[in-house]
Amino acid sequence: MTAGARLSAFAKRQPEVGAEAVEKARPLTVMQLTALGRPNYYLNNIVDYTSPNEVQYVVVTMTAESDFSSELRRRGAVVYSLDCLQRRQYPTAVRLVKQIIHDHDVDIVHTHMFEPTLLGVSAAKWLGKGTVITRHHSDAIYRIENAAKRAGYIALEHYCNRLADHIIAPSKAVLGVLVERQGVARFKVSLIPYPQDARRFEVPQEQVSCVREELGMRRRTDLVCVSRLHPEKGHRYLFQALAALKRDGMEFSLYLVGEGALRDSLQWMARELDIADNVHFLGWRDDALAIVAAADVVVHPSLQEALPSAIIEAMALQKPIVATDVSGIRDIVDQYGSIVPPADVAAFKAALRRAVGNLDAARSLAARGRARLLQYMDASRVAREYVQCYRKVMGSRPQA
Repeated sequence: MTAGARLSAFAKRQPEVGAEAVEKARPLTVMQLTALGRPNYYLNNIVDYTSPNEVQYVVVTMTAESDFSSELRRRGAVVYSLDCLQRRQYPTAVRLVKQIIHDHDVDIVHTHMFEPTLLGVSAAKWLGKGTVITRHHSDAIYRIENAAKRAGYIALEHYCNRLADHIIAPSKAVLGVLVERQGVARFKVSLIPYPQDARRFEVPQEQVSCVREELGMRRRTDLVCVSRLHPEKGHRYLFQALAALKRDGMEFSLYLVGEGALRDSLQWMARELDIADNVHFLGWRDDALAIVAAADVVVHPSLQEALPSAIIEAMALQKPIVATDVSGIRDIVDQYGSIVPPADVAAFKAALRRAVGNLDAARSLAARGRARLLQYMDASRVAREYVQCYRKVMGSRPQA
């Protein structure tokens, strides 16, 4: 099916907009442009907690049709799946995005992730529309080893920052990168965390029990790490800390939830460090929340983040946390868990030993952290702040 035919077919699924809908007091129409293929609590909560009398969302993903699309449609959003993830398809993606902006009379294009942001803000500006970016990474581009590639990405990011009418930073560290390192005016950036609905963390006890039985938990101290198996997630430092703890006599099981390019090398490393019998590679799991709920301690050895959802989930489930001091961690954990320097094996080992040795105290801290977290990230509050950003953008734009 051609891209034009896809767009026509998708349009037939959406409710028709009659003349009565075009009133002088009509709600804003905001396009959310991303490249997600799996259901996502972030956008689900934004749609759920925003009054349709204030904002109507048109969600566009560069992926093919998936559960992501159908889940948002069930929530009442208009959704297009462009199936244009390959770079050779980007011109088609831009053309389709411009057509959707025109067909729905979109007021603001709100972009997520690097490529959708680059394409989306460009298309929006060509059509004279407002632009908002949520920046979901911290300083990752500055860590690219190839100098030419790094310079290219930085230049493109500055281009997007200039085109954006407003930028949303989900953590204080991301805000700092934007303002202090990239020179974005402070008034142009809002600090708004990811929206959380407490009901998402109501994991049935029977599901937790089933996970424990399946995975053979409760025999030793159960550690859980939820992240992609990629170099920037710092698994090698966690493994080294655990190997040292095992030599000191600690009995533990580590459950890794996530897939990635490092799986084979991490399995080899576990064998070399003599912790292969302690480390369980679970791959992608739809029941990741239940696995976190079954943990004694959640560990997060990452070297870079924006605002890690895995740690949000761990804190909301009242789990003791040992995490590295990367972007977003202090926004979530604060004093309610253990925060250690990135790539510091000795510090991670010491913090994990303290948490495991004082589980009752660590659980009590985590319970207090949950209350603070759910207040700070309350979905209804976050949705209201998004609407305020959109109004600010529309108010600052010249009237047609």
